[in-house]
Amino acid sequence: MVAAVALAAAAAALGVTVFGGGSVNRPERPGDGLAEQLDALRGANDLVRATTEDVGQDPALYPTAYGRMEATLAAGRRSAARVPEVRTAALADLARTEVLDTPAWRAHYVCLSFTGSGGPPSADAATVLDRAGIRRKAEREALAYLRKPDEGDDALTSLATRAAFLQTLTCLGRGDDVPRAVLDRLATDTARADQPVPVLYAVDALRAAGVRARATRVLRDAGTHLNADCAKSDPMQRAALALLSQNLTQQTRSCLLPALKDSDTQTRWVARRALTSATAKSPAPLPAPAGSIRADGLVAKSPAQLGTLTATYNAARALTASAQQEQAPDWLKKRLKQLGSDPELDPSDRVLLAMTCHRLSLDCGPQAEKGAKEAAELKVPARLTKENQRSWYGALAARAEFGLGCRRTSVELPEDKGSPLSYRSLHIVTVLADAGCEQQAARLTKGVDLVAQVRKALRDRDLLTASDAAQAALVSDQNIPQSLWDEIPGLLRRYRDAEHGALYAATPGGPATADATRAAYYLLA
Repeated sequence: MVAAVALAAAAAALGVTVFGGGSVNRPERPGDGLAEQLDALRGANDLVRATTEDVGQDPALYPTAYGRMEATLAAGRRSAARVPEVRTAALADLARTEVLDTPAWRAHYVCLSFTGSGGPPSADAATVLDRAGIRRKAEREALAYLRKPDEGDDALTSLATRAAFLQTLTCLGRGDDVPRAVLDRLATDTARADQPVPVLYAVDALRAAGVRARATRVLRDAGTHLNADCAKSDPMQRAALALLSQNLTQQTRSCLLPALKDSDTQTRWVARRALTSATAKSPAPLPAPAGSIRADGLVAKSPAQLGTLTATYNAARALTASAQQEQAPDWLKKRLKQLGSDPELDPSDRVLLAMTCHRLSLDCGPQAEKGAKEAAELKVPARLTKENQRSWYGALAARAEFGLGCRRTSVELPEDKGSPLSYRSLHIVTVLADAGCEQQAARLTKGVDLVAQVRKALRDRDLLTASDAAQAALVSDQNIPQSLWDEIPGLLRRYRDAEHGALYAATPGGPATADATRAAYYLLA
């Protein structure tokens, strides 16, 4: 997924900004401790975490789906083992409340949760989704995407998404509603794709729908890849290739065994699936699954505290806003360069990697170079809608980062003229301005007292809204009085993390986050 981009004020390096017909003194630049204190947000994978708070103890749909499938595979080899049944009410509650995923993706995870359970997955899944109130929405979304994939998705993301949604519709007994032409197009794209994981999922989904599928391109030189050094291939891709080629080499087996301890349930499931496949030459027993299933049949999120490229990009923006980009931690720069040289990097991560490296003035290698080229090719939808806001925002954010200029796009905000702008609307205004669409951003904020909104948001415990409101005020040429800039350092004190004073929380007393830290330094820049 691509991170949001707020307005990068050109005067940040000057300490003085001119707007509203006059000049004012901005707050003194914060101290030099941010780069060092990013260690508090360092993830186990050497990327920046979204928050200092430990996350991952509650159950979730994604780990439940893949954790249960992994446990089912393991139980199949141990007659005494039993996988706890899913409690319908508990799974329905997750399906209803995990709103960060769309209904179709939630339905996909629900269907996977019943795979290999012994009963009919369609009946169980339908019952859960009906109880969650999202079944019809999920079916409509899945069918719509299969018929017309999102233009903002790259080829492999599109392939994986179509495979997931086809599998979901088949699970729910709606497979016959998918047009034959759609299935044929998916089969053609599967044969042309060069990444084993999405190809494996597409082959699985098409076969379940009664369509013959071939992994033509991905199987070229499969033997060479399966016998290569472990470091040359991501475990998930290697496992998927072994399954597609029906060839589990001794080298691949050695490479996949450590993956059974991976923190990601999907990685563990694919690795175990390959290691327990009919072509596995060694019947040696495998270790028990690393995760555990609760009594209600659900699985908790991964306890590993991993960083993300989205949070890393927000940290990079905070560093540049405070003129500390040259002091970026060595561990972070090293990891970004590793990702930039990784041939197995997920293609959907390339643009955000390129944006982060560009922000920190790092040469991160070929994957970042590809990402920069892909950013220039992203299409900005002609009109912003609820349905396309993710791709609209991502395309404009990338154009903003690389200075690619404004693209004509129609935007209307839901608020009444003159009323305070929502956080979503402020986000829209700031990314428009940062992408060079200043006139449109100014039009959208006409008549809105953004200065008052900055003060109110800070006093109402909402740092993110306050920061975006200030950026929106700058681009709309509203006169921000010197008194506000004088107040900002004091107003921000209660948002500072008690232990790491260079980091900030979105609300006073809350955990420090990468996004809130970015927001604070944009106010202080």
